[in-house]
Amino acid sequence: MLGWILIGLFVFIVLLAATPVRISLYYGRVGENDHLVVEVSAWFHRIRRKYELPVVMVKQTENGPELKAKVETVRQEEKTAETVRGVGKDQLQKWKQNYQVILERFHDFKPVLKQFAKQIRCERLEWHTVLGTGEAAETGALLGAVWGVKSILIALFSHAISLRSMPRLSVQPVWNQPVIRTQARCILHFFLGHVLVMGLRLLFRLKKGRVHKWETSPSGA
Repeated sequence: MLGWILIGLFVFIVLLAATPVRISLYYGRVGENDHLVVEVSAWFHRIRRKYELPVVMVKQTENGPELKAKVETVRQEEKTAETVRGVGKDQLQKWKQNYQVILERFHDFKPVLKQFAKQIRCERLEWHTVLGTGEAAETGALLGAVWGVKSILIALFSHAISLRSMPRLSVQPVWNQPVIRTQARCILHFFLGHVLVMGLRLLFRLKKGRVHKWETSPSGA
């Protein structure tokens, strides 16, 4: 009986590790309106969850500026939740503290994250921009700057993650009116086993770091 349980557990772990995960990212900006869509799916879309962030705005309150975000969660083509979440001064302070902690440990985690990034495959990468300032000379200068920024970011991205197709980039100028529109799409693939291995390695390094900190800290004797 125990043997069958162990075999079943082994098969479950293998299937879990071999689970393909697909992440689709879309970001669009028209004027001052942002739209972010994140879709996570597995087993050829049999398991799917989609998050949409169609509205982002900054609102003045008594405690200072507050970030408001309208979030829609979609599961299997059905919208299951629609909420408005606020990010105030206190929340931003907590995020800042957490960011500082992560930054301190990033040096320890960097090799693990770098190894995991190598396992990610980018099947599609597109970034199209339409822009204009209303002045031809300014638009021309801005056009070159945007191309330069895009080239640098794509080079850094391709150095960290395996690209399986040529990135599609474009910057279209509008010479006679101020306008800005941008759309970016990215599709990533990896296996759940890679995430599990990364989690275990991060946990091991975190535990090792705590032990090292405990051993090197001065005693009160």
